[in-house]
Amino acid sequence: MVDHGTSHELDLLLTIARSQLCEEEKRILANLLAGPLDWNALRLLAVHHGLEPLLYLHLHATADSPVYASVPAEAVESLHAACTLIAGRSLKLAAKLGAISAHLQGQGIPHIVYKGPLLAEQYYGNCALRAYRDLDLIVTPDQLIAARDALAAIGYRDKAGLSSSQQAASFKLGFEHPFSAEGGVDLDLHWRLVQRFKSRSVDLANMWKRATMVGFWGGEVPGFCPEDLLVVLCLHAGHHGWMHISQLCDIAQLLRAHPSLDWEIVRSHLGDSNTRRMVYVSLYLVHEYWGIEMPAPIVSMIRQDAHVARLSRRIHAEIWPAVDTRLTTSSLGWLLDRTAGIRAADRLCLLAGSVFCPAVEDFETFRLPLFLAPLYSVLRPLRLARKVAGAKHA
Repeated sequence: MVDHGTSHELDLLLTIARSQLCEEEKRILANLLAGPLDWNALRLLAVHHGLEPLLYLHLHATADSPVYASVPAEAVESLHAACTLIAGRSLKLAAKLGAISAHLQGQGIPHIVYKGPLLAEQYYGNCALRAYRDLDLIVTPDQLIAARDALAAIGYRDKAGLSSSQQAASFKLGFEHPFSAEGGVDLDLHWRLVQRFKSRSVDLANMWKRATMVGFWGGEVPGFCPEDLLVVLCLHAGHHGWMHISQLCDIAQLLRAHPSLDWEIVRSHLGDSNTRRMVYVSLYLVHEYWGIEMPAPIVSMIRQDAHVARLSRRIHAEIWPAVDTRLTTSSLGWLLDRTAGIRAADRLCLLAGSVFCPAVEDFETFRLPLFLAPLYSVLRPLRLARKVAGAKHA
């Protein structure tokens, strides 16, 4: 791990953000544990970045070493309690996932499962080693209504209580919609990976063709092939402004498991510069901070974008150390910076879409019927302005 001059707490989280540690990483962890640490700050960062299970895993592994004496007992107890809750939630979601997918398969509704417990089982070896709060499925746009109705038949309702007309506006203008069932099981139904203004070139049609059945908890669910999943995870990290270390850890885990990817499939998705920027920054981060090796032509391709390294340094210095980065990663200043140097048309598309294209929060806030759906583009900037004003006065 490279020392980039940040806090010991962040350095420790970057060290443990993997399912297995090599001997060098164990040595670094021991040195960090022996040094000064703000355990309250570390815990808050771990929660924010979704790394409590991995932090507890690797702290527990040091229990027989002298350095463990420097770990406060209350910190271990607090982590253990949190991880017990996370494990219980993860097991519940994993059990539900198999049943939901089997139900959709029985209804003849094509779908792909990703993230959540499937990713945890595939690349961490244990669904409780990755923190997640919901399930994610993607269907084709023409199957949206059928999927919604099939989910309703097994108890899943619109999470925000939107009417069918309001829901139709979300289906028309958005890319995902939240549902929930009794018992606290949430499910995000997607029909695109991210908003179109963020990625216009991703070849979703061929992703569907390459999807395969994946073994999961004694059954099978449909999943993305590794190359496509890599792009999906890079877009997911970029969509959230790279603000959660766990999302980069997911990418690193996948790349370790598949060292011989078909990189031509990855490159086939990179037709627009917004997509390239999200994928390049994600790959650069896992190369730089997780030591993931990639083919020389891929590394060279990434380094040709001079802004990638600069943005990665800013993410490490400003985004990752902050517990609340919601405004930072959605602010106009950050959007301008993250799009610096990309094609003008793509940059304008991303900036305009970020301001005017409605998201789930807009559908839940304004709840307009379908015939008034065009007004979302007017109301969204007002909601964003109110959000910024509220944050400044908080």
